[in-house]
Amino acid sequence: MLFKSVPLLLFFGTFASGAVVGGTTAKDGAAPFLVSLQQNGSHFCAGSIVDDRWVLTAAHCAQDLQIEQILILAGTNNLEKGGRNLTIDRLIRHSRYDETTQANDIALLRLTSRVAYDEHVKRIEYSAQHVPDNATVTLMGWGYTKRNEVKVSKALQTIDLRNVEVDRCTDMFANCFDAAVVDVGQLCAFTMKGEGGCTGDSGGALSWEGKQVALVSWAVDCAGGYPDVFTRISYYHDWIRTTIANNSEKDDGGVNVEEYKNMTCPSKE
Repeated sequence: MLFKSVPLLLFFGTFASGAVVGGTTAKDGAAPFLVSLQQNGSHFCAGSIVDDRWVLTAAHCAQDLQIEQILILAGTNNLEKGGRNLTIDRLIRHSRYDETTQANDIALLRLTSRVAYDEHVKRIEYSAQHVPDNATVTLMGWGYTKRNEVKVSKALQTIDLRNVEVDRCTDMFANCFDAAVVDVGQLCAFTMKGEGGCTGDSGGALSWEGKQVALVSWAVDCAGGYPDVFTRISYYHDWIRTTIANNSEKDDGGVNVEEYKNMTCPSKE
C-alpha cells in the first residue's frame, strides 16, 4: 500500500512486506485466490487469481519491475511453507495509470501457463456490483501486524472494514488535502484508528459477499484512522474483461490440426 504524504500530493514508502494491522489470522483455505508477489524471495505486494491465466493487482506494485523479476506464490496462507511458484510472461498496467494521484491503479499479470485449480488455488469472481455505503467488506494480507513495528507476520491476516461512499470519504480527508483525492474509480473502507491495511498489502483483494469488489491502492497513514483507498472493480470491470480477452491465446483443447490433414476419411456405406 502506498501512502500519501500530508499535505503534499506525493507518495512515499517502499514495496516492503506488509499486511493487515489489527486483524486476525485467517483460517486455512480462507483465500485460495490470494497470491503473494515476490522479488528475490521477499513478499512486496499481493494479487488475486481472476482467471486460470491471469492475476489482478495494483499498477504501482510493478511500475519499476520487469516480468522476470516477479515470482508469484499461490496456494498457501503461510509465506514460509507450502504453495506453488508461478511465473508471468506479460504485465499490463492501465494505460492511464497516474503514479502521482494513483488514478487507474490497476494491472493484470499473465501467467506463463494456465494454473490448475485445487482446494488451495482457485479464482475469485470480480464483481460489477456497486457496494452499498457502510457494507461490511473483507481485507486479507500478509506482513506487519503493528503500525510502528517492522515485524513481518508470515501468516495471512484478515479484517472486516466498512465501505465509505466516495463523497463522505473525501470529506474525511478534508483536513489533509485541499482538493478531492478520491475519484469515482476508487472505493474507501474504514474501521477505526489502529486497524486496516499497511505497507505491502497493495494489490490485494477487498471482497464483499464472496466476490472481489476492489483492490488495495493507497492510504494517508498505516492504520492511522483515515479510510484506506482501493481501486473499484465495478468501474474497471470492462477493462479487466476486455484486457484478458484481447491478450489470451486461443485454446484449441490441445488438438494438433496438422495431424488431420493427411488422414484418410472413413468410407461411407
